Amino acid sequence: MIDLGRQTLELDCPSCKRRFNVSLSQIANQALIKCNCGQEIQLKDNNGKNKKVINDVNKSLKDMENAFKKLGR
Repeated sequence: MIDLGRQTLELDCPSCKRRFNVSLSQIANQALIKCNCGQEIQLKDNNGKNKKVINDVNKSLKDMENAFKKLGR
């Protein structure tokens, strides 16, 4: 099953501009990321919107998977 939280985004370090990947789960959990240059980047999930969307989409995908399994019986 697809887990939306495992999908990644590419961001730029505000200090050295180096690109790095973060998962949607890291954003939803407001993880503290450390760039290779030493800069710490605190990810933000304003109002918990990302976490809610991840949970809602994952639940919908699971429900759809279960519906397809029932069709195959």
